[in-house]
Parts: sequence; C-alpha cells; structure tokens
Amino acid sequence: MSGIKVDLCGIKLANPVLTAPGPNVRTSMQMLEAVKGGVGGIVSKTISTHPAKDIKPTITRTFFHGVMNCETWSEISYQDFLADLEAVKKTGIPLIVSLGYSAQQLSILGEIIEKEIDPHGYEFSTHYVGKEIEPLKQIALSLKGKVDKPVFMKISPNSPNIENIARHLSEIVDGFVAINSFGPVLDFDVEAIDSPLSSDFGQGWLSGPPIMPLGLRIVYQIAGIQNKPVIGVGGISSGSDAVKYMMCGAKAVGICSAALTHGPDIYGKVSRQIEQWLDQHNYIELSDIYGLYAEKTTQRITGSYNPVINVNDKLCVGCGNCISKCPNHALFMDEQKKQVQVNADNCIGCGFCRGFCPQQALTIKRRTGSD
Repeated sequence: MSGIKVDLCGIKLANPVLTAPGPNVRTSMQMLEAVKGGVGGIVSKTISTHPAKDIKPTITRTFFHGVMNCETWSEISYQDFLADLEAVKKTGIPLIVSLGYSAQQLSILGEIIEKEIDPHGYEFSTHYVGKEIEPLKQIALSLKGKVDKPVFMKISPNSPNIENIARHLSEIVDGFVAINSFGPVLDFDVEAIDSPLSSDFGQGWLSGPPIMPLGLRIVYQIAGIQNKPVIGVGGISSGSDAVKYMMCGAKAVGICSAALTHGPDIYGKVSRQIEQWLDQHNYIELSDIYGLYAEKTTQRITGSYNPVINVNDKLCVGCGNCISKCPNHALFMDEQKKQVQVNADNCIGCGFCRGFCPQQALTIKRRTGSD
C-alpha cells in the first residue's frame, strides 16, 4: 500500500484530507462526525470576535452540482465555541482553528485560542479584509505574534495578482490555503422568480465542482512562486480530484461542499481513493506526485505547430459520439471499418472532440505532409 501520511509544517496527518471551514464543521458534533468519517485533520469553521448575524436560509445547491451560500462566519460566539474545539482536541486528531478577520481581531483571538485550546495550527481568512499586500501582512503578523503554531493564509480567488500576494506573504505565514469560495454569484428559481438565499437580491458565494478549475490554477500559481506548503480546496469529491490538486503542488486538501452533499464519510472515501490511485499508478508515496503537473508541462510542445486530431484505431469503438461535437465537420464514420476517421483538411486541431471520447481514442499530433 502507498504511503499517504503528511507532515504539514510539523502537523502530522494520517492522511491528506482535511475539513474545510463551513457548515460541515459548525459544531463539535459535525467535527466529531468528520473524525469518525476518516478525516486526516480538522479545520474548524471560521470564528471571529463576535458572532455572525446571518439571516437564514443561507445555503442552496446550484448549477453543475455546486453549492451557493450567503454565510459569513460562525454564528456561535468564540467563548461558546471553545468547548467544541476542546472536544475535538481530546480526540487527538490534528486541529487547525480558522480565525477572522482584522489584525486586531486575530490578535485577540490568537492569544485566547492559544491559551485555552493550544491547537496544532491556525488558518486565517482574508475574505472581508481587502486585497492590498501591506494590510494583509499586518493581519498575518498580528496572529503570528500571538501564537507559536503554524499559520496558514486562505486565499480568496477574487484577489488580484495572487502570485504577488503569495510571494510577499510567504515571508510571514507558514503556508497557504487555496481557494475560498468565489463570488458573489447569482442563481434563482426561474418558475418562482425567487432566490433560495436570504441575502440582498439572493446573491451568494459559489463552491463545489464549478470552482475546481479555478482552484487548480491558483494552487499551481502559488506553489510555483514560493516554497511554503499549500492546502488545495475547491470542488474536491473524489480521490482523483485530490490527486489533481497535489499534482498542481498542494500538500494536502480540504473538503466542505462534498461533505454537505454526501455526508462526513466522504473524507475517508477520498482518502482511500487517493491511496488506491497511487497503488494503481505505482507511486510509493504522496511526495512522488507533488508538483508533477508542473514538471510535465515543461516538457509540453508549445507554439504553433499546426496540430491535427489523430484517431487510434485500436481504441476507437465507433460510437460516433465525437462526430457531432466537431464544429468544423472534420470527423466522419467509416462505414466499412465502423470507426471514426479524420478529414485533415477540415481539422483545425482545436482538440474539443477529445473530451467526448469514452475510449480516449482521440489525441493531438503534429501535422505531417500526409495529413
């Protein structure tokens, strides 16, 4: 069996799957269910110096299996939440406490949580504190000055010049979390002409599978610009999703939306799938795949090399699924062979058809004189 233990800034994780802050870790009940479900570590719901005053309802499902919410932070006071954190700490599972938001608030909370709970680490959210580097530095320094555990900064996907933020903040924080939910966005019931959320005109923050490509890109950027570890968050619901994040440079991953839609057993399920994937692909441990995508992309053929689609006759089963997907009518069925063929004169090499072949029989190749 492949090794999936992770050392995250000295925090020892039995597996790389963490909770991500949200309704899935609202109280000790949900956090303990996550422990039972096989999570590698708990990241608590974000608490601040005063409880949030969110008006319900605050969560709904939306397009492409996504989740939209208008929550802010925990509606439980930090004083009351201490008992929840203590219950989790007693399990021995690594505990990272999520805090927000200003420098003053993090200074107050950091001192209290460090004394009362002594968690394994801290995450701080930048969702509501602007995107300028100097204020973010002050927020990070205020927390670092009160605690002696690793501090992780959570990146908002709305932040401009994320690479610049990561480069400067890596001088202070011990690691990064990417990404937070994206938005604001809007969706509503077209029949009722009403939003399921209670926020102003029904807007909310998007999470789940729709934001995963954005999360992968940002993790790739952050991991490539500095050397502090990154926790990948956004749309993970399977082991292969987690593997993608690790190939982009993440050392661990966080799950929230999938836990809401599938329950707390998803943490252990994803962990087992990661291990299975490594075994099936002959990798010994997670470190073998960290940043592998970046390594592979340096070997890619780039530039205008006049590509064309190639059909692997040994893999094509003649289903014809790809034919109607080509906007240039470059694919057709050879009725004798019962296989797809390419009209190279019509093919512009865009590659769109590849995503619709269940056999992965379509690949891009360099055009030759015979094409």
